[in-house]
Amino acid sequence: MADARSMDPGVDSPRGVSRWLTGLLVLGLVSAWLVLYAVSILGSIWRFREPGAPPPVLTTHDQVIDLVVLAVQLVVGAAALWVVIAVRRRFLTAALPERSGSAMDAAVAWCAAIAVASAVVLVLDRTGVMRFEFSTPATVESPWLAVLAALSAGLREEPLLAALPLVLLVGRIPIGWIMVLAGAMRGLIYLYFGMGGFIWAFVWGAAAVWVYYRFRRLWVLILVHGMVMNIQALDRVLVHDSMATLLQWVNILVLFGALMWWLVPRALDSMIPGASRSGTAIPVLETDVSRLTPVDNDRY
Repeated sequence: MADARSMDPGVDSPRGVSRWLTGLLVLGLVSAWLVLYAVSILGSIWRFREPGAPPPVLTTHDQVIDLVVLAVQLVVGAAALWVVIAVRRRFLTAALPERSGSAMDAAVAWCAAIAVASAVVLVLDRTGVMRFEFSTPATVESPWLAVLAALSAGLREEPLLAALPLVLLVGRIPIGWIMVLAGAMRGLIYLYFGMGGFIWAFVWGAAAVWVYYRFRRLWVLILVHGMVMNIQALDRVLVHDSMATLLQWVNILVLFGALMWWLVPRALDSMIPGASRSGTAIPVLETDVSRLTPVDNDRY
């Protein structure tokens, strides 16, 4: 790491200067987040304070504007990533662990984290520790634009909230603090589910940073966010009496299947080395999973 630090502009500066620079980078990053996600944050705070308020009504014009904002967020995120990686390329090569594992490994790890977050907020809500509840989806004039916005949600969030904080701050502050910073920002955006929504998004938002740190496959985060977390948005255009339930169960099975895939072999190997390769059957506990996997398409 000593050699890596000398490759990064500002990192090898005197300690006081380096701390000031790190503080300015964190402040700049948070300020950029607040500007780029201002509408989402204000909407979440409003819904948090008024959980019983009627759902917003979005015209086609409103939906097109939202997609334009998404495009701006995507362009800004991609451009910022390109600039930061170009400036810190040699340092990042030395500071980041070598990319390993497959795209499937990355997807399973993040889906498992989302499942854990969902289970945690369910327990917190059911025990009365903090509120977590679905807000009524917005009434939209164009269901197809709503679906497009929901399935593209990863494009507006993952470059800016998972990848950028890592490449900007790794080596300056510990990876754990980067995860906390990004998780807190993600939680603020999802505050419309209640304080439980903040915790929910904080957990999987922080995990997204770790998954990118470990596997460096941003496209996997984008795909999982859109096609797994928001798959229930498709019930707006796939008209069938049971479509919403079917899509919810697809979401549940993917996320909790990933959790079992990630967790069970590790648990077995910790108790019986090699057990995960022996074909031992795994007992499944019955539980009420109808509310385990919230989706974030309520905004669209």
